[in-house]
Amino acid sequence: MSRLLVLPACALLLGSFLYAQQPVPPAPALPKAETYWNVDDIKPGMKGEGKTVMKGVKIDTFNAEVIGVLKNTSPGRDMILCRLSGLDLDKSGVIQGMSGSPIYVQGKLLGAVAYAWAFGKEPIAGVTPFAQMVSFAAAHERREIAEEKKKPARIGLSRPILIDGREFKDVTISDDHREPTPTAADGMWLMPLKTPVMTTGMSARSLAVLRDHFKDVGLVPMQGGGVASNIPTEERNINLAPGSALSLAMITGDFDMSGIGTVTHVEGKRVYGFGHPFMGLGSCDLPMMTGYTHTIYPRVSISFKIGSPLRIVGVINADTSTCIAGVLDRQPDMMPLTSTLLREPNSKPQTYNVKIARMRGMIGPLVQAALTNSVDMEGNFPDEMSAHIKARIEIEGHDPLIIDDWFAGPMLVGDRAPQALYAPIGMLVQQLGNNSFDNLRFKSIEVATEIQPGRRTAEIESCELASDTLSPGETLKATVTLRPYKGQKQRVNLEVALPADIAEGSYTALIGDDLNNARADLRDNPHLGMPQNIDRQFEMIRLQLAAKRTNLVMRVRLNGGAGVATGGKTLPNLPPSMVQILSSSKKTNTQTLYSALVTRAGTSYVIQGTDTLRFQVTKNKRVSN
Repeated sequence: MSRLLVLPACALLLGSFLYAQQPVPPAPALPKAETYWNVDDIKPGMKGEGKTVMKGVKIDTFNAEVIGVLKNTSPGRDMILCRLSGLDLDKSGVIQGMSGSPIYVQGKLLGAVAYAWAFGKEPIAGVTPFAQMVSFAAAHERREIAEEKKKPARIGLSRPILIDGREFKDVTISDDHREPTPTAADGMWLMPLKTPVMTTGMSARSLAVLRDHFKDVGLVPMQGGGVASNIPTEERNINLAPGSALSLAMITGDFDMSGIGTVTHVEGKRVYGFGHPFMGLGSCDLPMMTGYTHTIYPRVSISFKIGSPLRIVGVINADTSTCIAGVLDRQPDMMPLTSTLLREPNSKPQTYNVKIARMRGMIGPLVQAALTNSVDMEGNFPDEMSAHIKARIEIEGHDPLIIDDWFAGPMLVGDRAPQALYAPIGMLVQQLGNNSFDNLRFKSIEVATEIQPGRRTAEIESCELASDTLSPGETLKATVTLRPYKGQKQRVNLEVALPADIAEGSYTALIGDDLNNARADLRDNPHLGMPQNIDRQFEMIRLQLAAKRTNLVMRVRLNGGAGVATGGKTLPNLPPSMVQILSSSKKTNTQTLYSALVTRAGTSYVIQGTDTLRFQVTKNKRVSN
């Protein structure tokens, strides 16, 4: 059941995202079993070689020796321990970006480099058996990241191994990138190699939007650059092969973002890589790209490759616990996003166009990061500013969602302004992607932002009623004093006529901005605050998107219910007696609906703060002489 999401006044309410499945093509041919090793046939002491790229696109060879086999490291999964050598791995250790590097023994494929011993003195790698990469990819096994958050498992070895003069009888395997750094006392501790996420044309602020989302799944975003224009054509147009760089694009266009790993095997048009999950998406549709390795960045813990994507050659359609797998010569289905920025009232607008991968659970943060970056491309915001955002979100099968509102306040200052400004749009996209009713497909997003210097906000300083006792049919009048930021106080009058049949009693007038009124609407209409279907969820969102922060609103909730919601249906405008009978029903899903009197006054400011005023309605009102 979706729950009501209400944001602070400075933000606008705007997972798992499933892209619309296209007709399923014939399944690609599987590699022949005789071309790769069965785990039960692998013995310590076996020697072979591996393939990876250390510089450019040239595939280099390193040495590998089997030192142990770990059975049942998790259900259906084994791991092979290998000591690597060559290519200066004794100095750098196993490298992030080597994920997927194939290892061959006696000409047969053993598996993919996938795990590393972060602080070991020797380059000891955990290798995912290729046999299990094939079987898991064929099943498109869906393993959510939440299911991977298990405690590290200590696995005993069939016989002790000697590494750097120390004997080990067991190995700890962790599939959780967030585990605390192990100490020497923990023994041999293998963790999945993290995936470097390289960006071109993206700012530190836009990457900061994603770091918290990426850290739990082992992605390390960092600023990089594109390949030089003088790279030979044959390198730029290189095809994927075992050991070559493999990139997964998340954002492409005027700026880009992609994860870097290594190809394990190519069978016809089927490509296998990484040896561990990218984000545990299961079935997916991510651009599969060739890559170029610039250099190796050395670190005390685990070094990593710095690289750039080259060209799209297919799609990654399986992201499982043992590998990623894709198909060549297919086009990915990505979501277009256009961001237009007007920095000064008479300046020339700048427009940026990108495409965003339809990643379940990540499309909202990616949208926020792309919008934040489009602003950063134009330099810093003023220290004090206001922003007018117009956005159009097209969703297949539904009317577009429209945003047209002003934003200002203490959150929109300095370096944090771009992130705060676009967080509501990212949250809206993520909320819809995570809905539990329907698989929605975003067709496109267009956002236009106009920046004006100065903080156009006004605090509600005080409120006063012309009279705190009224008769039915009279007009409730309030005077609100606004204190603009660094401006002179202003008074705004609000009036609302009371119905002639309004019930006697005590009432409260709530005064605030339009978004605060929308929140009250949702509280008074719980069928919207807790929607039972996708149409109700859209109704809830549209109610909030229609609210303007520049509107000063007075709201009076009427006493007594106006109707009920039951079984996903609403019964409005019922007599009070019927509302009372239905509300007291034993049906647990029956909820009372309330109505309110609402009046608005437009202002030139983003309204901040709230106030409440109490008054009485009586038919026997005393008249003062």
